[in-house]
Amino acid sequence: MKFRPFRLAVLSVGAAVLCAAALVGGATATPSAQAAASSCAKFRVSGKVANPLTLRVDALRSYPRHEVDVSFQAGPTVEHHHYVGALLTDVLATAQPQFDPAVKNDALRFWVKAIGSDRYAAIVAWGEIDPNFGNKEVLLAYKEDANSLCAAGPRLVVPGDIRGGRYVTNVVEVKVGRAGTTD
Repeated sequence: MKFRPFRLAVLSVGAAVLCAAALVGGATATPSAQAAASSCAKFRVSGKVANPLTLRVDALRSYPRHEVDVSFQAGPTVEHHHYVGALLTDVLATAQPQFDPAVKNDALRFWVKAIGSDRYAAIVAWGEIDPNFGNKEVLLAYKEDANSLCAAGPRLVVPGDIRGGRYVTNVVEVKVGRAGTTD
């Protein structure tokens, strides 16, 4: 009986480790599911967040599913695609951006940079995606048309953009920052 609280603490820590492994796609139910998850690309959520994350593309399926049909100019042609993914704001809520409650509308000073595997990057202002301001439903897509993006990495999808410049492919990092700071 004397060691019961210690045993509960050890069990709690073990459960937390298993939950974290499942979130990043490392823990799965079957060997075939584990092999599929291990082939999924990883990406990081970093910067001014309380809980930096490393997720596999398949982890995006655990967020509410959003679908969008978009058209945008890519050079001289217009592309049309159907994307399935998670709202960028939902993923970032898990990471908990570090807004200062003492500063009026501090969130409006923040930006989110998506960085691709080729180091190409684009920025979305927090005010664009904040449900209380622009409410633009920007996605981290795990499916483009009928194709899985599991192996390549998620795609930043910015519905309403006329040109496809902010449609960052093969995202390896989503970084949150605050204007006026050096990070």
